[in-house]
Amino acid sequence: MESVKLTIDGREVTTIKGKTVIQAAAESAIAIPHYCYHPKLAIAGNCRMCLVEIEKMPRLQIACNTPVIEGMAVKTQSPKVLEARRAVMEFLLINHPLDCPICDQAGECRLQDYYMEHDLKTSRFEERKEHDRKREIFGPYVVFDGERCIKCTRCVRFLQEVTHTEELTVVNRGDHSTIALFPDRILDNALSVNVVDICPVGALTDRDFRFKVRAWYLKNTPSVCPGCSTGCNITVGSYQNLIARFKPRINEEVNSHWICDEGRYCFHPLTEVERLTSPLVRHEGGLVPTDWETALQAALSGLRAALPLAGVLSGRNTNEEAFLFARLMKKISPAAAVEVFYQERELTEVEKILKSPDRAPNFRGAREMGVSSDGGFAPLLRQLVEGKFRGAYIVGEDLVSLPKGEKIRGALEKLSFLVVQDTHLTSTARLAHVVLPATNFAEKEGTYTNRKGRVQKLNAALVPPAGALQDWEIFARLQGKAGDKVSYLTPGQIFQAISNEVPRYRGLTYLRIGDLGVQPGEER
Repeated sequence: MESVKLTIDGREVTTIKGKTVIQAAAESAIAIPHYCYHPKLAIAGNCRMCLVEIEKMPRLQIACNTPVIEGMAVKTQSPKVLEARRAVMEFLLINHPLDCPICDQAGECRLQDYYMEHDLKTSRFEERKEHDRKREIFGPYVVFDGERCIKCTRCVRFLQEVTHTEELTVVNRGDHSTIALFPDRILDNALSVNVVDICPVGALTDRDFRFKVRAWYLKNTPSVCPGCSTGCNITVGSYQNLIARFKPRINEEVNSHWICDEGRYCFHPLTEVERLTSPLVRHEGGLVPTDWETALQAALSGLRAALPLAGVLSGRNTNEEAFLFARLMKKISPAAAVEVFYQERELTEVEKILKSPDRAPNFRGAREMGVSSDGGFAPLLRQLVEGKFRGAYIVGEDLVSLPKGEKIRGALEKLSFLVVQDTHLTSTARLAHVVLPATNFAEKEGTYTNRKGRVQKLNAALVPPAGALQDWEIFARLQGKAGDKVSYLTPGQIFQAISNEVPRYRGLTYLRIGDLGVQPGEER
């Protein structure tokens, strides 16, 4: 590729021929303000906020659509540029309502940020503001406040170019120009809420997050979506130890800038449940609370006495947990059949942009850790229903809620011994002889391996309830009681053992994974 040298604000910058000024500036951490430009959408060039001064050009140019050329000299902070930005801001704010105290975008709004940086003057506008629709429902997840819209058209271009569903368009002209749904359409495709993420102001807001919490109160934690095996990178926004929202986190190797709606809201059923805070053991037909020592000893003794043994691990469990679970089950019974939970679904063309048919975010990783038997999960479940096992250890999945759940319930009721490890008392857990309270994905640290083999890191966004233990800690304690010498204190130490013992992960370090993950074999 041919390289091009230019100067931006007196700094020499080298980039690739064909790139635009705004791209070259971004590569060198030089911020050029913009609204309509988005790196994954076609150039619209309609907001005029990215105007810059270029030597030998008589007029200001938009940085988003001006290609770089050899020797170009660009000024992004000259008096002429700053005055143009101030004028653009004044124009955009003419009809904008003073909604900041109630707007969900406050604290993340580029109108606010750029006003403070480039305008910061009292409005000279004395006429009546032009009003637009308020609180118009565009779809099940998105609401539109037309008065806040600056007509950057990002949402329209996203639906034209990414999802190809084209629910929105621009209608009317001048002050009456607005974003609108096509007749008889609703904004309800599988990636619809991405229009909220890319809206630079508060015109499009998330109905699930609307008025829930101010953005500056959120603790933002980088993590991985637990919705399927695509492994989309997300930011978990939490407040008062509760998840308020998921936002996509940019990773060009996985999900680019996007996340599907199903993944965005999958935290509700996973975290908004009545949590188990004490181990339970069955006495005289009922489950009663007990201490951890008693519960772990009862679980180990019961499983050892109930052979042949089956083990089912959730696809939301991490590599580190899967590694220990596989070794624990083989320690209890070398002939134990262990599998990671697996369930597929049919996908539409829009869903295929991001979603995986496999709902388990760490299915591949768990199998690579040794949680696998001949045939897969379906044959193991069939053998369970047919009564081939006397004991079972089920982690993080409610098998009774599956299709043909009554047959599964009947099979579980006939087991000599059943251990269930979960966050809450599911229908499956109510049948158990021992119930072990564990943690959910948002309370875990560890790694997932997505369907393409990329290893990515989860970070704990929430503090688990008192009385619950991390899944890896439960497995480690049971291993110790089973006679193995276990000295792991952190998921990082378990991952070190994985890198020593699992061929595909050999030489990979926990630190090296970073926030964006790595493909084993390509990082070295």
